[in-house]
Amino acid sequence: MLRLTAQEDVPINKVQQVLRTDVAFSAEVLRLANSALIGLRTAVSSVEQAVVLLGLERLKALSMTIAMRDFVSTPKSNSTMQACWKYNLVTAIICEWLAPLLAFQSDACYTAGLLHDIGRLAILRSFPEEYERMTSVIQNYDFDQLRCEKDLFDIDHCEAGHWLLASWDFPADLQEVVALHHRQPGPEIPELVAVVHIGWQIADMLGYSPFDLRSVATIEEITATLPEKARQSIFSGLDGLAATVTQKLAAGELVQA
Repeated sequence: MLRLTAQEDVPINKVQQVLRTDVAFSAEVLRLANSALIGLRTAVSSVEQAVVLLGLERLKALSMTIAMRDFVSTPKSNSTMQACWKYNLVTAIICEWLAPLLAFQSDACYTAGLLHDIGRLAILRSFPEEYERMTSVIQNYDFDQLRCEKDLFDIDHCEAGHWLLASWDFPADLQEVVALHHRQPGPEIPELVAVVHIGWQIADMLGYSPFDLRSVATIEEITATLPEKARQSIFSGLDGLAATVTQKLAAGELVQA
């Protein structure tokens, strides 16, 4: 779906054909399309209608939500992996909320936020017990998550995520997000990476970090590199954001039923 929608002038009927190849997948698309996660005012009752009403970018984001859910739904899946999946979903919702404040495309920001920690999910999927034990010793590394991962697994989750997305031939901007989302925003950091960096730190601030590794930065510090107008919009909208996250998260988690 990602490769197809990345093409210019892709025929709508080709997108519909891809969705129809997997009945369970298309059913999940329709279910989420009618949920608060998407927030459409019109009911979606068919694949054809979903493609028309959602548009390719939103359909891509929705497809990634389902694919990511399936990625963590394995026999080894545990509460920690589910908490990490929830964290990625919350970060996606926050990045989508940030997008218009920073003149970005909402669905692109949602997808970037959803994927940002896929490397951690991959390590957790491969070494669930070992990764959970890591969290008990991370204080010995001054709570430096990336250094701790590197020492224990020979790869940190940013490197793992970049390797995965490169292997799957994902777009370069998403590869940059997973590789660089722990870097402080600056002139040399791509703007989409900066949005996701702010997004996951706000997710931490709202209490959604799956471990006791959350950022201790204040909202003033998190948004310090943004234009003043955008900062004030974020400050004034935080209370409403918490409610939006709660509502959309509940809708998004239903996809796991």
